[in-house]
Amino acid sequence: MTTDTQHTTNPRDDNSPDTSPGSRTTPPTSRISGEPRRFRADVVLPRLIAPVVLAGILLAFSALSPVFFSSDNLLGVLNQAAILALVAIGMTVVVRAGGIDLSIGVALDLAALAAAAAIAGGYRPWVALTIGLAFGLTVGLVNAALIVLLRIPSFMATLSVWFIGTSVQQLLTGGGAPIYLQKSQVPDGFALWGNGAVLGIPIPLVFAVLVAAVVYLGLDRTRWGRELTATGEQRTASRISGKRVSWLAVSAYLLGAALAALGGVVLASRTYAFIPASGQLYVMDAIGAVFIGATLSRFGRASVPGTLVGVLIFALLANGMNLIGLSFFWQGLARGVALLVVLLLAILLTRTTRVPVIPPALRRLLAPSTARS
Repeated sequence: MTTDTQHTTNPRDDNSPDTSPGSRTTPPTSRISGEPRRFRADVVLPRLIAPVVLAGILLAFSALSPVFFSSDNLLGVLNQAAILALVAIGMTVVVRAGGIDLSIGVALDLAALAAAAAIAGGYRPWVALTIGLAFGLTVGLVNAALIVLLRIPSFMATLSVWFIGTSVQQLLTGGGAPIYLQKSQVPDGFALWGNGAVLGIPIPLVFAVLVAAVVYLGLDRTRWGRELTATGEQRTASRISGKRVSWLAVSAYLLGAALAALGGVVLASRTYAFIPASGQLYVMDAIGAVFIGATLSRFGRASVPGTLVGVLIFALLANGMNLIGLSFFWQGLARGVALLVVLLLAILLTRTTRVPVIPPALRRLLAPSTARS
């Protein structure tokens, strides 16, 4: 008596689509629910709002001004936006870590002040760069100490540092007097930072592109970036899971201040001067760019590519309004309207879902009551 141990097998897996003649192909199904995948307009459309607004600005001003779409003008816009991009990328890192930095303009100002003062004192360009970056990093260290060691909410801590840093600038400059450098006496090694070019591309733009690429890879392709993101969105869970929450926060504020300080050195080199409180002009635009960029993520997560889209929207708006002869005072209104349009449309398109529009970190900061652990 023999026992048949061979099993009949189906050459086609049960979960694979039937491709035999005469069979109908079924739509792909979700791995989790088993339901057919459908186009989710409330998920996809909000992510297209900022790019569509950017394209609308390009089309509108190219029709209103024949110079707007020229290569020279667009390259000039990108060069002018390079400093804002550096500051906004630094803000992106801080927001990704679950905080906000209102003093990032102070880091820019103090770096510009230190670099300009060093050049005026006859120091070498590398010394001016080092001193400028050190002054900017000091702001990040103070923020990290207040937020991590003393557990002061980031909004209040950085707001305090903003007030203190503004007064420090005034005290160091004898009441807020600008520092002007004679162009003929500025070393070429320092002037190149803000006015040089590599293969026809302005050096500030090269810095912005390189920084954007490095920070993007760091946030989205490294363990540090993954842990930083997890800490910003789920701080308590990250601490319980053993992540170094405090060190991650310190690294975020230091990196944000360092990028703003680099922007300050570039600004001093470009203008051959230091103008007190000039860094404050970049703070609100940087926050606005982060808000706009967060709409590109289905999770409402701040990202480098999204932030750069926000920076371009603000930069192109300002340039286009200048070309058609509108007053400078209209530019703030235009930036505010652009920000509101992007956010309101994103909210309206996602009102039936739980897809966030505002970055989780900023959402917690704006909440009436925030549970901080």
